[in-house]
Amino acid sequence: MTQQFQAAGTPVNNRFVFNSGQIDFGNTRVVAIDNISLSVDWTDLGLYIMNSVKMADIVRHSLKCTLSGKLKSYPLEMDMIAAGSSAIGVPDNADTLDGQPTLQNPVVTLFDRNNKQIQYQFSNALFKSTKFTGKAEDYGEWDFEMVSIDVTEVATA
Repeated sequence: MTQQFQAAGTPVNNRFVFNSGQIDFGNTRVVAIDNISLSVDWTDLGLYIMNSVKMADIVRHSLKCTLSGKLKSYPLEMDMIAAGSSAIGVPDNADTLDGQPTLQNPVVTLFDRNNKQIQYQFSNALFKSTKFTGKAEDYGEWDFEMVSIDVTEVATA
């Protein structure tokens, strides 16, 4: 089954660097990606028959999708999603919840130098960790890690 590219967020007419990308959380778009890493891991399980120490078959029985990355900015919107609670105002307020955060369906869209597009569509993702590092005479760095129950990859030929 072929899926279409999702048109999440607002249009970005020009990429500010080649090999660039963006992350969309609904209509919130984050574009200052420094690096990003996607991991899809399965746990393997050996199947045995009675009275044998040799495996008869090997299967995959669980899937874990992990998205981690570093942004060269402080994304207030992503921080509020990670905390699980927010209040818009002056100043904005993000509070961590004592409970389960709302699951998200983020979309990561990446471009190579030949203008080929690859998109990862995550299902029911939640933030596992966040870390902000401020530096003198440099952009702040916001590291994050998310886990999701599934991921779909869509790419141009």
